Order: sequence, then C-alpha cells, then structure tokens
Amino acid sequence: MVTEAELKKLDEQFKTAIKAAERQRAATIAQAIGEGWAQKDVIAATGYSRETIRRLTAEGRQAQ
Repeated sequence: MVTEAELKKLDEQFKTAIKAAERQRAATIAQAIGEGWAQKDVIAATGYSRETIRRLTAEGRQAQ
C-alpha cells in the first residue's frame, strides 16, 4: 500500500525535477542567444513568446 510519506516524497521529487528542468531550459536558451542565435530563431525552435525568451535568457544569464 502506498503511504502518505511516499506520496509526499514523490511530490517533492517531482518539484525538484521541474525546477532543474527549468534551470536547464533557461541556461540553454541563454547559451543559444549568447552564441548568436537570433531571438526569432529561438522563438521558432521553441514556440515561446518573445517575452518568455527574454525572461528565460535573463534567468539563464543570472544562473551562470
């Protein structure tokens, strides 16, 4: 039987994985922009809005 502790641990692992994926996404987008990718090309590749790309680029740069 699944316990409450197991469910809480699963939820914490999920949240940790999401945060790590978000950091990786921001770092990779910042790297792409830093390597000379045009913002419009990052938008085309990801489907994100210009504002999202700007935000993620800033977050990725801050993390470096």
